[in-house]
Parts: sequence; C-alpha cells; structure tokens
Amino acid sequence: MTPDQAAIVDFLRARYAQKLDIAQSMAKAFTLGAGAELGMKPATAAHEARSTIHAAEARTHFLDETVIPYLGTAGPTGRIADQQLRMLAWEHQGAHGYDEGWAP
Repeated sequence: MTPDQAAIVDFLRARYAQKLDIAQSMAKAFTLGAGAELGMKPATAAHEARSTIHAAEARTHFLDETVIPYLGTAGPTGRIADQQLRMLAWEHQGAHGYDEGWAP
C-alpha cells in the first residue's frame, strides 16, 4: 500500500466512523420521538435510522473486505482496488481532509 493509499484509507475509516456515530445518534433520537418533529411517522423514522446505519456499516465492510486486501497487488487487481478506493473517497469531495489529488 502506498502512502497516498494509506492516507485515503485513514480518511475513509474516519468518515465512516463519523457517519456511523451520527446514524446511531439519529436512531436514538428517533426512538425518543425526534422524528415526529420532522413530520415522520415512528416506523419511517426507525427505517431511516436503520438504513443509515446499514449504509455506514456496508461501506466499512466493502472497504475492509474487498479493497484494502488488494491494494498494492500487481496487475489489474491492484489497479481495480486503487480505483475503488479513490471512488469511495470521491464521495466525500469537499469534506475536511479530502485531497483533490485522490480523485479517480
């Protein structure tokens, strides 16, 4: 793994942890009725919270299971893993800590 790839991995792990923390806080707030203030029915609020948590967990799992193990490998597999890594980071373009040099 190159230093640039390691920086992207660190950036993504931090972003995913932050998103998961926010999603879990939202879920707690929704169970306490915050969704009603937004005009959401309790079932809708619970579904949104679960979906947000699932998305954060799925991105982390994808990164850890299908991208990181193949970074730095030779041939097409390494190039594909690098492209996937950069595409995952690109979702956060404009976020604090994002480096425009990481764009795919």
